[in-house]
Amino acid sequence: MRTHQLSMNDPAGLGIFPLIAKALMFPPAQSEAFEPQDAAASLAPAKAPERRRGLLERLEHWFWTQQQRDVEAYLAKSTDVYDLERRIREIDRNGFHPYY
Repeated sequence: MRTHQLSMNDPAGLGIFPLIAKALMFPPAQSEAFEPQDAAASLAPAKAPERRRGLLERLEHWFWTQQQRDVEAYLAKSTDVYDLERRIREIDRNGFHPYY
């Protein structure tokens, strides 16, 4: 039986790994015509424009904050540390359903 040694530089063998490593290490080089004004500006990552949240995302966030407020109000009614721990365990086990 013949065995073949896989070369690290052969793309058919293990050579794919150095290619992936090179691709992940640095972004593609830009042309020499571009020269940054400031060295610090060239090192800072470019900020992507902030995406506006849609109506459903805002509505979901509003419901989440209302639920958090209800949970905090429920936990604030505890009389001592033991009662607080019992309420936290109850929320963890059963979820929080204040209205039924």
